[in-house]
Amino acid sequence: MKKTILILAVIAAIFTFSSCQKFNEFIDHGHPDQNTRADAKVALDWYRLQLRFLLERNSTMNGVHFAYIGIGLYEAVRGENTHLVSFSSKLRQMPLMPEADAHSSYDWVISANAAMAGLLRSFNTGLTTANTASIDSLENVYNQYSTTNPDSDKFRRSQAFGRSVATAIYNWSLTDKINLGNVGYVPPVFPGAWEPTPPAFANGINPFVTPADLFLSANGSVVVPPPPFTYSETVGSDYYNMIKQVYDQSKVNTTEQKNIANFWIDQGNGLGYTPPGHDFSAVTHIIDAKKVGLAVAAEVYAKCGIAERDGTIVTFVAKYKYNQMRPVTYIRRFIDTAWLPFIVTPPHPEYPAAHAMLTGSLMQTASVVLGDKINFTDHSYDFRGFPARTYTSIFGVAEEAGISRNYGGIHYLPSIHTGLDMAKKIGSNIGNIKLSY
Repeated sequence: MKKTILILAVIAAIFTFSSCQKFNEFIDHGHPDQNTRADAKVALDWYRLQLRFLLERNSTMNGVHFAYIGIGLYEAVRGENTHLVSFSSKLRQMPLMPEADAHSSYDWVISANAAMAGLLRSFNTGLTTANTASIDSLENVYNQYSTTNPDSDKFRRSQAFGRSVATAIYNWSLTDKINLGNVGYVPPVFPGAWEPTPPAFANGINPFVTPADLFLSANGSVVVPPPPFTYSETVGSDYYNMIKQVYDQSKVNTTEQKNIANFWIDQGNGLGYTPPGHDFSAVTHIIDAKKVGLAVAAEVYAKCGIAERDGTIVTFVAKYKYNQMRPVTYIRRFIDTAWLPFIVTPPHPEYPAAHAMLTGSLMQTASVVLGDKINFTDHSYDFRGFPARTYTSIFGVAEEAGISRNYGGIHYLPSIHTGLDMAKKIGSNIGNIKLSY
């Protein structure tokens, strides 16, 4: 009885914050499974905590950081299977990682726990005292209820190994040249060029990602083709008709289509997830539904993180190369001066569609590792009162995320189709990274 009360008290401490009733989908009742040597639950719980931080907006955690956290989790637990190799032999500019002692035993849940605690502390800045206490509490839950005696050499060795991986990963991340800022960016001016859009008329985000190297060399061959139609202001032209479709769709959206558009808004700002946050929330639901072990869960998280980072680079390089005008600009200028899209247009060029390409890259990656067929429900926005979405395939998540932007009035159909096509290439490249021998 005393043990049960303590467990519940600690878990309550982890997940208590001002809007706890709204976010109770993150509460994973009970304690770590003591009958499974390397249960994925430790990974799921840490990602749920990270996602909670994103919702609270007390973190500067971005999509690129998910790559490092996922790789760190994998490196901390790959020793469970002696046939698994480090990502350092597969990715550009990744240094050698700490190696577990082949002649010693480890508790891989404790290694994962220590690594994830260290990674969340390193990659989240601006955390409140309560956030820091949540990290400490979750780490203590797994330490206290480990099947390994906390006073044993095995426990200390496992914990030290996980922490050493977290440190190595964070130090590696400091060498990343990716620039997600936009200070000094001046949009070019030419017929059909992207312009800042209402209501905020903010400058474009992520225009300077090009100095960064892709993690996976194969993704350098993923070349986004030019937009299919030449800019035109002529009524009845292919370009005009492409944009008129967005306008016409906005007039006939069904309740279901509006629900889909709302479910994938993902603009953060304290109202919901950022796009990477929603992607990893969906991935967490998928891993949970597939009931895989810790090593497989770590592989999925790591590869999906790589997809998020490499996909961001390929997507935004293409966006600023073609610099295509958004629907709201064209429609208000040439079709309906009072028109506004159903959802707010994000501040970056039109082509290719980022949700299609980035969510698509992650979902294709996960489908390669886990198999595409699945029955799962995404409850990411239950707290906002949005109906949960149910899927029968992993890539179906990406297809819905893509078309949601057309229903929302912010993307042309060719941008979505191209994004999904490119996503399949990026995701397949990453999903097929061979990690065993």
